[in-house]
Amino acid sequence: MDKCLAYYREKRKVYGVRNHVLILPTTFCVNNVAYRIWSHFAEEKWGEYEENKVVLASHDAGCCHVGFDREVAFRTFLGVASNPNVYGVLLVSLGCGQFCKPPLKPGEDKKVNLMSFELYDRLVKRGVKVKWVNVQEAGFEKAVKIGVKHVERMIKEARKLERVECPLDKIVIGVGNGASDPTSGLFANPAVGHLVDYFIEKGGTVVFSQSTEVLGAEEYLFSKVRREKTKLKLKRLLETLIVFKEGLEEYLGVSDPTPGNIESGISTLAEKSLGTVLKIGHSRKIEIKDVLSFAEKVPRNGGLYFMDGPGEDLLAITGIVAGGAHAVIFTTGLGTPIGSVVAPVIKVTANKETFTKLADIIDVYIPVEKIFEEKMTLKELAVKVLYDYLLKILSGEPCKAEKLGQMDFGVREYWMKL
Repeated sequence: MDKCLAYYREKRKVYGVRNHVLILPTTFCVNNVAYRIWSHFAEEKWGEYEENKVVLASHDAGCCHVGFDREVAFRTFLGVASNPNVYGVLLVSLGCGQFCKPPLKPGEDKKVNLMSFELYDRLVKRGVKVKWVNVQEAGFEKAVKIGVKHVERMIKEARKLERVECPLDKIVIGVGNGASDPTSGLFANPAVGHLVDYFIEKGGTVVFSQSTEVLGAEEYLFSKVRREKTKLKLKRLLETLIVFKEGLEEYLGVSDPTPGNIESGISTLAEKSLGTVLKIGHSRKIEIKDVLSFAEKVPRNGGLYFMDGPGEDLLAITGIVAGGAHAVIFTTGLGTPIGSVVAPVIKVTANKETFTKLADIIDVYIPVEKIFEEKMTLKELAVKVLYDYLLKILSGEPCKAEKLGQMDFGVREYWMKL
């Protein structure tokens, strides 16, 4: 089957593989108000697999952002709230923050541009169902009551939607990696790379990130770039990354992989990068179409995209999901429970010991022993093991991170400007 089952959003002309109601504080000051609203619905679930929920995107941002930092934070909030997997969003506002501007009143100028940072109005322009509560206007307890009523109504509406067939050319998946060990670069990442090739050949779109983890593998990246404009953007990004890395080494003493990476047997960042980049695919026919800024909207036109972003798992996943990814495939050697507030994050490992020990947080084991015992190729294994599982998750079956309630979300307070 080369289709999944998803929720079609007529107004937005997109398919969502989940049907969540999102509660998003516009500043960290009201995280507790947002939590109090969410707690009323902590056990609320709907859908065939009870995969749809009220989800809460707590964070430590939303105030005193300056310049490009402000653009990144705004783009992250806007992107996550308008992810195709979100049925509707409740914005919980303090009232005086940068992203706390109330909805436009009747008769007000409806012209909105990016630099105005009017989050509510931008979401409306994207066709997102959005509600608003302001704590400074309502007070703490009343704001909670208002928020609960808004969410109750959205849940009632969301429950009416049913899944329909969705072609894969409407789906965007992200790929990432973290808590790596040698099995990641040798087997898990290359296996995901084969899946990426297969998925793109079926018409799907794939986005990868974690910019600092490509240093040392530049030659492989450039081998997958044909457009001159994309080459220039990639060249500029890599040059900036080198300066950034040198600065970290000089001022923070960061020049090696993480302690866990080193203990597992990865010796240098370059060695890690050479294994990391294999998850973006092997086919020479598939090129990197463009280099995107952090949390920039990913085109849904099929193909491969590179999103600038930090190496940290949480922030990289957040950027990919804010860009519109329906789901993320995440390889790991040592294991991590990481998830996303609105998208399934499928954990894949080729380390049998890790999978045995951490089966409650890892979705898929790549049985590499079959390469030697049954003469199967890694490509055959990847397509056989990963593709059907991906379609099941896209069609509603919850992944391990969702079952564990991993509503992970973070805002990068500063990242590089392309």
